[in-house]
Amino acid sequence: MDNVSLIIESFNDWGKPWTFYEFVMTNSQISEKEKDEFSNIYKDASEFELWNFSNLSEGIKNSTFFLKTNTQLSNEAIKRIVNAIAYEWK
Repeated sequence: MDNVSLIIESFNDWGKPWTFYEFVMTNSQISEKEKDEFSNIYKDASEFELWNFSNLSEGIKNSTFFLKTNTQLSNEAIKRIVNAIAYEWK
């Protein structure tokens, strides 16, 4: 997961957070296997049960905990994934 973490951490266009997922998936350094893994991680971290709260901070907390518990991604990569998902839930 080190390569995926590095790719995620290289995203810096937070003026357009909706481009995050596509940025990772189309990065020339990501393998097909890593794309599948990232896609599944992103989907799981976006699950309704984690984010269905009136307070966005609850979803952030839940999704962060989920990713820390179920992946080997770096803390910075987790933070960036959660930021992108939070944008989608706004």
